[in-house]
Amino acid sequence: MKVWLVGAGCGSPGFLTAAAAECIRSADDIVYDRLIHPDLLQLASPGCRFHLVGKRESAHTLTQDGINALLVELARARDSGGVVRLKGGDPFVFGRGGEEAEFLERNGVLWEAVPGVTSALGGAIGVGIPATHREDASSLILATGHRRSGEDASDDDHWKELAQARGTVALYMGTSNFSAVAECLLRFGRPPQTPVSVVTWGGWGRAARIDGRLGEIAARAARGEIPSPSVIYIGVSTSRALHPDRGILAGMQAVICRPYPECWETGRALEKLSADCYGLPLLSAEDIDPGPAAEEIMNADWLVVTSPRGAVRLRALARDVRRIRGRVVSIGAGTTSALAAAGIMPELEARGDSAKLADLLQGHVCGGETVVFARNERGADAPVRASEDVGARVIVIPTYRMKSRDVPGLEVMKEQWGACGVDAVVFGSSALAEEYARVIGAPPASAALVAWGRACGRTVGKLFGVTPVVMNTPDLSGLIEALT
Repeated sequence: MKVWLVGAGCGSPGFLTAAAAECIRSADDIVYDRLIHPDLLQLASPGCRFHLVGKRESAHTLTQDGINALLVELARARDSGGVVRLKGGDPFVFGRGGEEAEFLERNGVLWEAVPGVTSALGGAIGVGIPATHREDASSLILATGHRRSGEDASDDDHWKELAQARGTVALYMGTSNFSAVAECLLRFGRPPQTPVSVVTWGGWGRAARIDGRLGEIAARAARGEIPSPSVIYIGVSTSRALHPDRGILAGMQAVICRPYPECWETGRALEKLSADCYGLPLLSAEDIDPGPAAEEIMNADWLVVTSPRGAVRLRALARDVRRIRGRVVSIGAGTTSALAAAGIMPELEARGDSAKLADLLQGHVCGGETVVFARNERGADAPVRASEDVGARVIVIPTYRMKSRDVPGLEVMKEQWGACGVDAVVFGSSALAEEYARVIGAPPASAALVAWGRACGRTVGKLFGVTPVVMNTPDLSGLIEALT
């Protein structure tokens, strides 16, 4: 009976700590808010239950009292594992972690905290703001611009303290009433020429920075020109011009429609190039037992593997890779790497889509040889036909199939797509494009569609009436080229 109060970090899943990831993976229940990166929920175990309790201005899924009661209820209902309260940033930096911990203690529930990278720190340096600097900012104050209901900020001596602070003030939740906050700061002695920076979506690839002076930013806030969510930095250090390196996909909003963990791995790789990525694993793999046909896999002259998942299944079926006597053919660097990790080195690799694989097989397979395709239950026909055309004995052995699955945090993804737009939707297969059409509908009009091969491209075109960008190679480098 335990609750973990876990910080998800700000923005990219790259900010997630190892301790937080371990909590998510072992959780029975995850109670999460709207400011987490929704991909984090994909780390959870298959049996985990998810509870969205995020709050938006004037639109609360649950009140704070309701959240507290839910945590206690879930903790008492579980005999093992644990409950994770997952919050963006750090739970104890304006995340009400202290309130929740007190409530848990009063109700006899054990709790433990895992801190996260708070947005005032992770968001600042990402856009070139040093929160402290020994020449002009020897202190950092974290403050909130959102007062409790019924309190009048103008009468709070707290603002006098902030107005006289000599270091940097990082103001959370202050965009909607910053004009009133600025009025207090000015009245208590802050010069109107004090440098101010507003950082929106700090920690994300789409992070944006607005610079100005205190009086100017206050006027813009009064006109509703300061976006949310933002952290407002007040102090001389904000005027320092630092320019951290940005990747070639800076700010791109991309939906990666691939199975897990491929969507996770692809998304995190693209985020290193400063994109924001949302994994959409609408299908999951289900193993198929080929039964006696497994011996055909071991005895084939040519063994064709067409995906990293197929490589993993091949290793499981073979048990001892030395039993594989034939020459192995892969498609794409990802499949080749997965085979190598399983101790299997392919003799040939098709650099391209299923049409390239068909051409490769036609150039090497001889009549009378046995070619076994150990692959997804639903695979491309072109390589099979190419092998048959040269007179080979062809056996297709499904080793896994893809089935529909629920995507945790999908409602949060959709909210962020609506708020921030979508620049690209990447489809990893025809089956995934079909599932997207069934579950999501039409892609956003703003988005370019990217297909993982020509067969997938034809399906995308038929489904959505849009000519997609077809990747030249079915791997990360091909995807980066297409997105660029």
